[in-house]
Amino acid sequence: MQLGDSGTQAIAAWQQQVQGVQGWLARHCEQAPRPEGASVTQGVVLWRQGEQWQPVALWPGQADGAGLLSLSEEVRDAGRGLVSQLGEDSLGIGYPVRDLATDEAEGALLGKGTLLGAVALRVMLPETLRGRDSAVQTALLPLMQRLEDGVAALERDVLQRSYRSGRQLQDRLSQHLSLLAAVLAEPRFASAAMQLVSRLASHFEAERVSLGWRRGSRTRVEQISHSAQFNRKMNRIRATETAMDEALDQRISAVWPAPAGPGWEHRVVRAQAALGGMTGLAAVVSLPLLDGAEPLGAVTLERDMPFEAEEVAALESLLALCARALEEKRRNDRPLPLKMAVATSEQLGRLFGPGFLGYKLTGLILAGVLAFSWLATGEERIAADAILESREQRVMTAPFRGYIDAARVRPGDRVEAGQPLADMETRDLLLERLQWQSELAKFERQEQEMRARGDRAGMNVLAAQRDQAQARLALVDSRLERATLLAPFAGVVVSGDLTQRLGGAVEQGEELFRVSPLDDFRLELEVPERRIDDVKVGQRGELVLAAMTGERLPFVIERLTPQTRSSDGSTRFVVEASLVREAESIDGAARRELRPGLQGVARIETGENKLIVIWTRELVDWLRLTLWRWWG
Repeated sequence: MQLGDSGTQAIAAWQQQVQGVQGWLARHCEQAPRPEGASVTQGVVLWRQGEQWQPVALWPGQADGAGLLSLSEEVRDAGRGLVSQLGEDSLGIGYPVRDLATDEAEGALLGKGTLLGAVALRVMLPETLRGRDSAVQTALLPLMQRLEDGVAALERDVLQRSYRSGRQLQDRLSQHLSLLAAVLAEPRFASAAMQLVSRLASHFEAERVSLGWRRGSRTRVEQISHSAQFNRKMNRIRATETAMDEALDQRISAVWPAPAGPGWEHRVVRAQAALGGMTGLAAVVSLPLLDGAEPLGAVTLERDMPFEAEEVAALESLLALCARALEEKRRNDRPLPLKMAVATSEQLGRLFGPGFLGYKLTGLILAGVLAFSWLATGEERIAADAILESREQRVMTAPFRGYIDAARVRPGDRVEAGQPLADMETRDLLLERLQWQSELAKFERQEQEMRARGDRAGMNVLAAQRDQAQARLALVDSRLERATLLAPFAGVVVSGDLTQRLGGAVEQGEELFRVSPLDDFRLELEVPERRIDDVKVGQRGELVLAAMTGERLPFVIERLTPQTRSSDGSTRFVVEASLVREAESIDGAARRELRPGLQGVARIETGENKLIVIWTRELVDWLRLTLWRWWG
């Protein structure tokens, strides 16, 4: 099993750290002082790796460190320095090692970093110190101070190593971002590729850097650093393409010669070696450009110095950032017909190729819907806004010039035939009637006197005056009879609110009320201009009013008028229709709710047609009109 690059780097860092700890322990034990004859004879270091603790250093190498290992574990658990009796002639001293880089500056100065390891030393006591506790303490004091100073030096080395590693990581990220920004800044694929190979050649001191892109099953070289043009038929170019294919086939970097360390010995590098032998350069590396698992291309670097594992890891992380950006630029550079062809091919591959079960299921559903809509038929209907109007309206006007005395109804009230609607002021008419009645009585007395005198000429003049008075009286009686406005038929008052005009003057013939019948309506349908040609007299349909959404009222088209109305930027033709009055079509409750002015939506049935024609009619009409407008 091969380790990844991050795993290889972690193992290398661990080994370097272990080697440093081993060297430190050997130097410390060899240079330890010998106060009053006490000497350090053995040492062990317990070190943490992740969540596990392992002994990483033992001095001398052939010694048995079981006792010191137990002491180092006690130091680890206690987190402070300890002194322990290991035998009659020896003592053990231990001290913890902390990683000060993991805490803040104040914690580091106080020595409160994360516990990193534990050091335990065996101190052999001479016979002169055995049994003398005060002398033993005096002898151990310089050794403990020496151990604390040594551990501080070890902690400082760990801190410096961590700092250098962080600086290297920051420098690498900065270089990566700089290169990625330079690639993204270029508008086209060719210029971005040239920017990439040129910067890689400069940064890694390579003699030549080549970028290849996958075409089918082979890779073709697209750009070479410091070369604007090159001949693809050259043997060196073909060898470079073969080296790129070798890396892409393995989906892993191919380095020749292989760097030191685990994980490199199983990689095939024959094509890399062949390219190096052809060009005479000492090192060749080919790195694949991958988008997930899909190979996009490869980059090959050639130089005189072998590539280190860290350099290969840096190249891999850098190219992982640039691969997708280059692919996007390459796709954007393609002409539009090619983009459409590739997109169609990709969709067909998803539809008919392996995988993408949901995509295939969606395609089957769409195909089924299309087949059904092509074979099945349905009733085609035209939607139109509708308003319910009375077939006739009776206008009630003022019978004579006068004043409003009383208003008995308001708009919306239902009235019966002969029901009073309003009353005119009749006081002046009654006085005028008495006047003409008295005039007639006067004429009768004068006629008797003239008949007694035998004045026939005067009787003829008086007869004419009497007829005139009778005519005026008849006119007054007629006005009195019409002073009360009566409903001409059963219906509803559409307009005319006289409650705000009581006592006001009206002129003869002035409109006071409009009354419409309740059982005779007509529909005004506003049919869109694009569908008026499909509407014929005699066609039937259904109406749903906004006030009666639960009822469907059937109707029949009666007349196509030339009248048009504009609404929302479109022209609509007015079509008249009448409601079907059969008892089974409109029940009595629905009929009682109908009133003029109600609005709704009507659907006119134009006959059966294929569902796909019904669903796409508006789109097809729009396309035909657009094509005619542009191409004729």
